[in-house]
Amino acid sequence: MKLVQWTRFAWDLEKMGEPATGRLPVNTVVRPAQRRELDVVQAVIVNSFTLDSDWAESYRRIKDKLAEQVRLVFEAQEIPGLVLAHGSRLVGASVFSVNPASECHLLSGPCILLEYRNRGLGTDLLWRSLQAMKVEGVKRAFGITRKGVPAEKFVYPKFAGAGEPVDLPPEFLA
Repeated sequence: MKLVQWTRFAWDLEKMGEPATGRLPVNTVVRPAQRRELDVVQAVIVNSFTLDSDWAESYRRIKDKLAEQVRLVFEAQEIPGLVLAHGSRLVGASVFSVNPASECHLLSGPCILLEYRNRGLGTDLLWRSLQAMKVEGVKRAFGITRKGVPAEKFVYPKFAGAGEPVDLPPEFLA
């Protein structure tokens, strides 16, 4: 089995600067996720990862732990993350922890359904997620992604994100 390498990004939320995003497409909004939307947010995350050939195999190894973490954040936080809606359809989600001591604040990262990618929506969702964490008192945020995937190469380095190699704990990969 091929060893999967991971990169942990860090953002100093006090020094992020201005967003490098444009306007959202017509009929598209980003808003706080609501607790009653847990199932649909979980479905967006699952679809985002399983339909992405860069993630499909690795996601199988982390899916149970990620689903558990997402569920716990939905139970514990007033705002468990953000959703991207196109009309009435949720097409993106970003679930995050606002616990300042968290080793990984961006639990799901900005997940965008495949047919909505390459429009800057992931970048916009990342920016808004980092800003939401900042409002909640997080000063330094962390996110983990696979080495070599588009998020690692093109999205997470934005807003002064600095990455370094990291090993995931074995219990996360169980």
